[in-house]
Amino acid sequence: MKTKGLTIPFDIIVVGSGAAGLYAALCLPSHYRVGIITKDTLKTGASDWAQGGIAAAIAPEDSPQFHKEDTLNAGAGLCDESAVQFLVNHAGTAIESLVEMGVAFDRKGKQLAMTLEAAHSHPRVLHAADTTGRAIVSTLTEKVLQRPNIEVIAQAIALQLWIDPNKQCCQGLSVLYQGQIHWIQASAVILATGGGGQVYSQTTNPAVSTGDGVALAWRAGAMVRDLEFFSISPHRFNPTRGAPFSDQ
Repeated sequence: MKTKGLTIPFDIIVVGSGAAGLYAALCLPSHYRVGIITKDTLKTGASDWAQGGIAAAIAPEDSPQFHKEDTLNAGAGLCDESAVQFLVNHAGTAIESLVEMGVAFDRKGKQLAMTLEAAHSHPRVLHAADTTGRAIVSTLTEKVLQRPNIEVIAQAIALQLWIDPNKQCCQGLSVLYQGQIHWIQASAVILATGGGGQVYSQTTNPAVSTGDGVALAWRAGAMVRDLEFFSISPHRFNPTRGAPFSDQ
């Protein structure tokens, strides 16, 4: 991938090129110099494999409160309530943004089609045929490649976060790129590295799902939790968790 040079500081670096990483990069102000680090090429992560739907309480008879109650009930006491509240409050805006970008969700007439699935009490699951993940990632990828302020650094492995020893804040990271280790400076680093299904001998996760993003954060001093929750299969956007992980 052609770059302007890794020695020039970035404003923001995003590690990961799945739906989360691409969307995060697009949400950043266009005057920022943004770098996306991906260990392979675009469209190789689990997001592109997700077949199922994505949930948002956008129907007139539905509400974020109903969505929250359904999620907490399905979580059986294991949900982070503040995270659930954030999810249900912002799901509608996220769907609106995806539609504006051109994601071709299924429609019923002129309205977005929504189905009733899993633990939901109202129809709120949107689909793009049976390839919702691919439809979202394809659209986000197209938009990213159109943005002159975003550089994709492909086939680069993030190795270590660069922590300022005095201020104890992140100021970039090191990557293995084209056979050499580069230290890349940035005002902020966003880790959107996905899951780690490949730590198991049997998994349908793609080969790039190795969990190294969690290791990056942990080695830098971040607190990690809930590591017992693993995605068995990347086949749907889980409507009870609101993220591109399996419901298994």
